[in-house]
Amino acid sequence: MTCEQSNAPREGLPDRRAGVRSKPGRSSVAMKRLQAADARLGPLACWLLRPLAGLLRRRPEDLLGAPQRILLIKFWGIGSMQLLTPSVRCLRERHPGARLELLTLRPNMAFAHGLGVFDEVHTLDLERAGWLSLFGRILGLCRGLRRARFQAAYDFEFFTRFSALVTLLSGAPQSHGFDAPSVWRGGFHSVRVPFNRYWHVARNFRNLAGGENGEEIQPKDLAPFKIAPEHRREVEDKLLSLGFSGDGPLVVFNPNAGSLSLERRWPPTQFAQLGTRLAIERGARLALVGAPSERAWTGEVAAKLATLPPQRVVNLAGELSIGGLHALLEMADLFVTNDSGPMHLAAALGTPTLGLFGPETPLMYGPLGERAEGLYRPPACSPCINVHDNKVASCVRGRPECLTNLTVEHVFERASLRLERRGLSSWLPRLRLRALTDEAGQAGQASGTAQGVAR
Repeated sequence: MTCEQSNAPREGLPDRRAGVRSKPGRSSVAMKRLQAADARLGPLACWLLRPLAGLLRRRPEDLLGAPQRILLIKFWGIGSMQLLTPSVRCLRERHPGARLELLTLRPNMAFAHGLGVFDEVHTLDLERAGWLSLFGRILGLCRGLRRARFQAAYDFEFFTRFSALVTLLSGAPQSHGFDAPSVWRGGFHSVRVPFNRYWHVARNFRNLAGGENGEEIQPKDLAPFKIAPEHRREVEDKLLSLGFSGDGPLVVFNPNAGSLSLERRWPPTQFAQLGTRLAIERGARLALVGAPSERAWTGEVAAKLATLPPQRVVNLAGELSIGGLHALLEMADLFVTNDSGPMHLAAALGTPTLGLFGPETPLMYGPLGERAEGLYRPPACSPCINVHDNKVASCVRGRPECLTNLTVEHVFERASLRLERRGLSSWLPRLRLRALTDEAGQAGQASGTAQGVAR
């Protein structure tokens, strides 16, 4: 039983209860194994199964009329899933009345539910999965999908062979997927759409869904996460328990970039320098976010901010649910982040967002929002990771010049402009670092420290 669904079981599709929350990192280990198998064994599997593609896929005559049950596959990336929502709207318009069901990895289930655009969410559980159990779960998943008898499937992954194999083995007579010549996927999709590297990813998704109209994706086309009152209470309680207090604009940092391409991370020293300047010159309060596995990296930034009063800096990495993260981003006056999933979540919420780009280009992955922008000062070698190289970078310069080109001064200027447009910083006096440090040292345990900083 490897496929999990959010609602009651339907038509024989396997069901698994949520169970006990596992320790951080167990699913990521299995995910790394799956990614390694995809890169090393995927081409061979595609070559072996290609002659059988016609037998494994149901005949076109099995599809009578318009599809009534459609499978959408998006395993990796909550940011990409956020960018998928305009395509879901497009499919709703093309196939009114059809059930749109998502297949994703189990850690993404809560986020998929919160988007509120899918009729059902099915998940593949990778926790505690060794090589043999991983293989067994994938076979169980495919058996369940075949029993469900989906009439159409849309594979929104663009460089994995695994998703193409799952699409084929689902048995859907009509299957849609990206065709990238350098990423050999066996030609398993009955409808193959070229991946255009000059288009934004969200536009490529919409093109795959059959809704391309020659226009760029608009922020209004995104469906943001539905934030519940309990999510806001979660954030308020957490900030209170950690002693986070004071006035001034709330600035949230995301120093992480996910495990797929760590080269996208702006250096911790530069994040810390930016945070110090925003606290001193703009009176900002700083909150750091990240996954549980990223807390050490986020903690490195927090340690470099130790000169600031502790009441005005909080490390929330691993402390919030996905709903709590959205509630915090909704509260934020500014979000500064590496090119990553949370960047797209904040942009969809309408939060003022600065995305920091280096190995990738905002042309394809930039945040879509009226208050969001991607900062990019590339050398000649950027972008160096894309759909055609499995997003694997090999920096020949010894250090990521594409990111160090983004100076603290430049990011600070853009951040200040965003805060001023929000009307939250123009009235604040400029504060001296020495005075701020003295107050933190003299009254670290006193409640008057944070109040004195914000006056």
